[in-house]
Amino acid sequence: MGGHKLYMRCEGSGSPTVVYLHGYSYDARGGGRRNAGRIPGLLAKANRVCVYDRANVGRSGKVPGPLTGKSSVADLHRLLAVADVPPPYVLLGASYGGLIADMYAATYPHDIAGLVLLDPPLPGNDSLIDSFLPPRQRLHADDWKHALERLDLIATDRQSKALAGKEPHVPMVLIAAKHPDVDPAWKAKNRIAAALRRRQRRFVAQFQGGRLVTLDVPHFMEPVIPERIAHETQRVIARIP
Repeated sequence: MGGHKLYMRCEGSGSPTVVYLHGYSYDARGGGRRNAGRIPGLLAKANRVCVYDRANVGRSGKVPGPLTGKSSVADLHRLLAVADVPPPYVLLGASYGGLIADMYAATYPHDIAGLVLLDPPLPGNDSLIDSFLPPRQRLHADDWKHALERLDLIATDRQSKALAGKEPHVPMVLIAAKHPDVDPAWKAKNRIAAALRRRQRRFVAQFQGGRLVTLDVPHFMEPVIPERIAHETQRVIARIP
């Protein structure tokens, strides 16, 4: 993919293909594609399911950076083509992978049949959070240098806002943690949590039949409720025209 290699593993058969996008990997404990856990096996009985590691994560190749959501979308698009995994896709994006899934859907709307987002940041969330915080607690331009994935969150935030509203009108569900993933040390944590919940409701409302499901689960929910995630993914697939 432009000079580096990406690792992908697929199982099962049947269309649409479900593609799992893992959360942001700050360090080697991030897990990458392995975070999907049992979910691919639960879905592969009826659909092809693919998991992959983004650049600098897991078994994928190294890239100096900075990377962005836009470059991650381009990588995935090329990877699916090279691996001969044709659309349509249902993107199953967890945490930061949910934001990249949303950006992919807005960039390649005709390839997307559905979206399943697991407690993701939404377009513009980082700049919204920063507006509540003192300068020392905000994101900084060189933060990406200290993360394994080397993905620039500030640049990606701008890119995601530019794509907001361009997503296709496809079946979608956003599974949100009952308690938003907000740093308890922030003085404005309650106001930030309320603002993020309002954003989730507005985001889901832009999709015809979009659903917000709030569960008492941790932000990293894949190992806790794999059956529920698979069930919600199957519900999205069942609603595809």
